[in-house]
Amino acid sequence: MSEELNTTTFSLYPPWHLQGDAFILNYWLTPKFIAQHRTFYIAPSPIGRVVQVILVRYHDSPVGPYDELLILDHPLISKRRLSSIPKIYVSTEASMLNGQHFWGIPKQLAQFEWLIHDDVVYCNICFEQQEMSLCLQKYKHSQTFYVNSHHLPARLLKIDQAWQGLRYQFTLQFRGKLSKLKQASWKNTQDIFPDFSQARYLHSFYVPEFSLTLPKAKIEKK
Repeated sequence: MSEELNTTTFSLYPPWHLQGDAFILNYWLTPKFIAQHRTFYIAPSPIGRVVQVILVRYHDSPVGPYDELLILDHPLISKRRLSSIPKIYVSTEASMLNGQHFWGIPKQLAQFEWLIHDDVVYCNICFEQQEMSLCLQKYKHSQTFYVNSHHLPARLLKIDQAWQGLRYQFTLQFRGKLSKLKQASWKNTQDIFPDFSQARYLHSFYVPEFSLTLPKAKIEKK
């Protein structure tokens, strides 16, 4: 990491305000699915539960535009555990380094390629010479509705991350518009992401516009 990048990157202190569009995919995971994909650090569950996969295009952020693919894990069956981000890829080094430094988010650098044809969006993600693809189909005519993080349970949005011997806690704040997403399909996830084509696809959403605030994290030694 260059001295110039280090100086520039870590002067961008939270809170961060970001804007973009996103896809929120909801999946029901069985205990078997979670066990088969244990290398991705999804919290175990004896009965299974819902997790979210979120694909984002940030158009505006303190480090400029970038793309992101993540798993948002909600192990709420155990009240001792908060939500977490066990797996995440981003398209720029500045986003990766800042996410690790300020929030303990285990971001990894990947390449994103997009192809948009009418109501179908294709995204290819390449990491360490492995390439997977995600195809997302929107409805031609879908009603949008407003959502605000203030309307959701606070515990659902409180994130707990462990990174390099430290524990980071912060609460997401966002607002935006949602519309129902018709379908999502995965190909060639290989070793870089869970094969969510083997999980149960639930009602999912396209977010044509949103605003997100990442506050300063509370940081403690583990």
